[in-house]
Amino acid sequence: MKLTHKLAVGFLAAASTFSAVAADAPAPAVTFNGYAVMTGTATKESGAPTASTLDLTAAKFGVTGKFGAVTGYASLYYSGTKTDLLDAYFTVDAGSGLSVTGGKFLSYMGYEAFDPTNMDQISYANGDLLGGPVPAYHTGVKFDVTKGDSSFGAALVDSIYSVGGPFKGDGDFKKPGFEAYYTYKGIKDVQLWFGGLQDTDGNGAVYDFWATYAVNKTDTIGVEYLKKESDGYNWLVSYKTPLSAKVTLTSRISGESSSVADAKFTKFTLAPAYAVNDNLTVRAEVSYYDYSGAGALTTSKTFFAVQSLLKF
Repeated sequence: MKLTHKLAVGFLAAASTFSAVAADAPAPAVTFNGYAVMTGTATKESGAPTASTLDLTAAKFGVTGKFGAVTGYASLYYSGTKTDLLDAYFTVDAGSGLSVTGGKFLSYMGYEAFDPTNMDQISYANGDLLGGPVPAYHTGVKFDVTKGDSSFGAALVDSIYSVGGPFKGDGDFKKPGFEAYYTYKGIKDVQLWFGGLQDTDGNGAVYDFWATYAVNKTDTIGVEYLKKESDGYNWLVSYKTPLSAKVTLTSRISGESSSVADAKFTKFTLAPAYAVNDNLTVRAEVSYYDYSGAGALTTSKTFFAVQSLLKF
């Protein structure tokens, strides 16, 4: 294991221990959170040898400070190759359901989470052919309002996508990006979410819709449909159910189609997870891709993975 990996795991383990010891203490103005994720994968494409990996794929350490109506959050994130300042923002509770946030923050878009600890699977459902239509981090200001069963928000940011990667925007407010969303929870056991974005760098608009339905107290269905202008679309349907008190199973079918790449695929995923305790989860996944189209680089692909997630 690389030295940086050992340091990251050791640091997060120590922080987790500190968090557990302080769990019964009164809530302080400053709190800490984070995780470390180790992943092993094996990928077999049609006509190609199996490629495998085993590494520390993500680690995050975050600090939250709450001072009256103002809450600040900052985090460091290790992506498996380098460490970045990930979150760096403050939020002001303006009252009457309105909050204003400024700094570097995560995009509104996408049904599946950015942080691995908030995922139900190891791999994302889609994004390969459309070039990652769901952005991650950028810098700017956003306004969020909650009124009854409805919430909506809008953000003005330096960019939607960046050549610097998903962990930061391009820093150029002369060509800003825009995001907005609306979500409704007024139907029993259902959440509806609609969002869109526009990047003024010529990448076109993206429209996203997702919904969840709580079948009962333990089972959840999720659906998503995303459209990227002048390129294509993707979709997913997922079902999460418990197999026991500590084991859950997520089943997912998804697909993506790109007119630019002249290719499409359908993906089938099974992902069981075992919660060892509140801080440690072990997850596995098997996914099968079926590709078609003149631009497809392969006809099929099988993906296997095992992942351990330590969080505090």
